Amino acid sequence: MSQTSRKTFLTKSLYLVTSLTFVGRGLGLSAEVKAENKPSGSVPEGLTPVSESDPTAKALGFHQNAKQTDFILYPERKEPSAKNQFCKHCAQYSKLNDSWGKCNIISAGVVSSLGWCSAWSQRT
Repeated sequence: MSQTSRKTFLTKSLYLVTSLTFVGRGLGLSAEVKAENKPSGSVPEGLTPVSESDPTAKALGFHQNAKQTDFILYPERKEPSAKNQFCKHCAQYSKLNDSWGKCNIISAGVVSSLGWCSAWSQRT
């Protein structure tokens, strides 16, 4: 069995502590962001919000908060013409209350009126 030098041990320990610090801060930050971006208003009784990890929702780039859209995958969402693209303005959206509604495409639950997905189409 080979022995580890003190220098190697200290170097690896420093990397480990630094990595754990960044991971810990990252997890704390993501928890704060998730708490901030929850849609306001109560979910209609007996219904659950669509999970962003739902296969259909994930394939469409759906987010309950349009501000969380991945602009690298959906650069058109950054354009000024897209500033009013929210579920509440989509042809596929049916309002249940001020904050929540049903989507004809993502049927796994209810969607936030301030959400967005790549299937968004202007209500006429």
